[in-house]
Amino acid sequence: MTKNDDTSPNEEHWLSAQTITHLKSNKALVYPESVLKAISTIITTVDDSYERDDNAIEYLSEIVVQTLQKRPVADKYMKINRKDLARKPLMMQLLILMQDIVIKRQLGQSVQQLVWLSIAMHTAALLIVHNRKTDTKDILMQFKQAQFSGSSRRTWIWRELPYLPQMTISVEYISTILNDLLEQKKSKKVKKDDSDEKAKLNQIGKITTAYQNAHTLRKPRPKRKKPPKHIKIKAINLADNTSRLPLDSTATSHNWNTTTLSNDAWGYTRDDIEHSAIAIDLAFLEANTESYEGLTTSFEERIDHYEAPYVSYGEYPNPLIKNSIPLQTIDLSLQQNYMSQRNLALNSNTRLLSLSGYQALFVTLNQDASTLPESETDKTCAGILLLSMITGLPVKSLLISGYIGHPRIFNVEGKRYYIEHSLGITKRSTSQTLAKKDYENHSDTIKIPLPSWLIDNLLDCELPVKEDFTAYLANLRTSLGFPNLSVNRIETSLHVILSRYTPDCHGHIADIICRTPAPHAPAMYYSSHTSEALIAHYKSALNLLNNTGDFDLSYITPWHKYTVGSGFALKLETVRIIIDKLKVWLNQSLNDEEHFNRTSIFVWFIFCILTGVRPNNGLGKMYDIDLDMSWLEINDKPVKRVKSDRLIPLCPTLVRHLIDYRDYLIDYQAKHQLKHDISKTIDSIRLGNDEALLKLLSTSVNNLKDIKRGDAYHMTKSIIDANPYWTRHFVRTQLEKHSVQLPLINTIIGHEKARQEVLGRFSSSSKADIKRAAPVFEQIAEQLELNLIEIKNYSKLSHIQRRHVEVDHANR
Repeated sequence: MTKNDDTSPNEEHWLSAQTITHLKSNKALVYPESVLKAISTIITTVDDSYERDDNAIEYLSEIVVQTLQKRPVADKYMKINRKDLARKPLMMQLLILMQDIVIKRQLGQSVQQLVWLSIAMHTAALLIVHNRKTDTKDILMQFKQAQFSGSSRRTWIWRELPYLPQMTISVEYISTILNDLLEQKKSKKVKKDDSDEKAKLNQIGKITTAYQNAHTLRKPRPKRKKPPKHIKIKAINLADNTSRLPLDSTATSHNWNTTTLSNDAWGYTRDDIEHSAIAIDLAFLEANTESYEGLTTSFEERIDHYEAPYVSYGEYPNPLIKNSIPLQTIDLSLQQNYMSQRNLALNSNTRLLSLSGYQALFVTLNQDASTLPESETDKTCAGILLLSMITGLPVKSLLISGYIGHPRIFNVEGKRYYIEHSLGITKRSTSQTLAKKDYENHSDTIKIPLPSWLIDNLLDCELPVKEDFTAYLANLRTSLGFPNLSVNRIETSLHVILSRYTPDCHGHIADIICRTPAPHAPAMYYSSHTSEALIAHYKSALNLLNNTGDFDLSYITPWHKYTVGSGFALKLETVRIIIDKLKVWLNQSLNDEEHFNRTSIFVWFIFCILTGVRPNNGLGKMYDIDLDMSWLEINDKPVKRVKSDRLIPLCPTLVRHLIDYRDYLIDYQAKHQLKHDISKTIDSIRLGNDEALLKLLSTSVNNLKDIKRGDAYHMTKSIIDANPYWTRHFVRTQLEKHSVQLPLINTIIGHEKARQEVLGRFSSSSKADIKRAAPVFEQIAEQLELNLIEIKNYSKLSHIQRRHVEVDHANR
């Protein structure tokens, strides 16, 4: 997509985009990329010429000549004879003949032919959109024969069509010209044996019919309103959480550190949490991540280390409160109210409507937007609210002149409108060991289809002023009996319906579809979904709202199938291959020290793969590992000022590997008793002190150090050239594939809402719930064949075994 060109064909000119898509779909006829680009440019230019008030001919001929002078058709295709032309698709044949005019002939009278051939190509594009195959063939074939044939029965049309100085590019003018020529031929008395005149009548008849059908079927498209110059509208990218769409030049952007109201707050009411700006310090929310040599911290990792904001009193605002028993619990009660109503979404939440309330609101908005007279301001207000309700787009954005229909937000594919947003996933770096096929997901684009009638109606209407909008909202409150109805409640409707009422859907899917900003929804970067599944959830939500059946949902049709989500989640088969290679790598150790370090790294990867922990420095302190009860208490945000401990179940395979590794350390200690520092560290591990279990030998091999992610990356780069943070993406995706419930996944992975961690005051999961996830991790271990692997001491590998391993690996 072109970044700075608002008139690029694929965005602004839906006709050329649809035509090129159609041409590409025919696998039997392959168009070179340069040919497709030239056809798109010509179609777009003709489309623009119809809308120009003056200089349309000069504009069209200049652009077409410039395009053809670049020779989009390669010389090897420029054989202009009956046999070679017939092998190519008709649209390309026409382009070849046009390029031949520009390259081989003197431009002059021939420019007239270029203009008419361009109009023929544009007419064919319109007919392709309407699937009129016969008319498409007729218009292209008749103009091709007029240009290619030397017979007067074909070339006569160039003498009859008007010369450029006399010509106007408009549907009415061209239709009149063609009709007049047709009537002239019909009025002549043609003899039975006069084949030339019959051929001429047949030629102009087919051209006239095709042209009229193309423009009769074409519904006039509302002109897009250009946004004010000071408004910079960009494509929706959830990685960017900053506001880019102020309502007007005086509107203030949201400022967390002020208690004053911005002048674009809609329907502000006293004590409304949705519109209050509480003065709090967000410095503690910054993502503090560890850095490693040679590894770049991805956007997903930074988001993973954020904490969601919450309100809490460090000190009570008034000393007198300490003496007031009912107010001593203000911190707890405020938190409970906010957490239960916002995150747990209890039915007592007065800021939500009931399901029947949302349905009544949807029916009313749809009825007003589709049946009120065009002149009614309420029709536009209802349309804007309906569009917000089915997309989650902010109303204040929809009221910006030029926003609705802007190609950076609203796209057209054939006869369908849709909005498209990007999750903003970091692009994968080039890997020496991984290919595209090794990853679960190949896109981060979400498309939401829109009813074309609604968009076209809004493009035709004048935007309402705020007073009209407020009046319509007040009438809605009265007529529906919803005194708490607000713009915010309408904007959040889709998320509520998806997360609470849509079968088999949940808050994670709602976050993806409704474009929840990244810091508030890190989980969306750690999963894998199919495009058709997301559209199915979206359609189910609208079906639920459309309980009367008056809203036509036939516009929601399947898109191309592709997987959406984490850009770093590896496939199960790929991870199994990586494990096999690591096993061979371990068995090829040349000495005791190398075997120690490789064993530690191997178990480190197993630990990450079977827990989903953040692969940071010093993972798995013995003080936090309970091998008897199979529990891990982890705080894998070691550099955060906000503590985030949580529990992770340990599956039997992982418990066995950790016990074997501890025994491996004790055996190494027995063999190297003179290395006192190493012995002291292993004693601390054996006694269960606050010491990381997994260790590496220092450069001097006289000390043990904690494993860092950079160590794991650099030591195994020849096997897996990727940031070891992929292990976390893999686990989250696999848990979802194993149908583990979303709240439980969030608990294990550490993506719970603030202060709802399992060890916190507002826990959403019990320890028993978490323990029940252990069998799922065991299934993953079995799928990766980790249950078949044993941790062996170096001395147990005989020289013969090591030689066999080396030979076996070389043969691979």
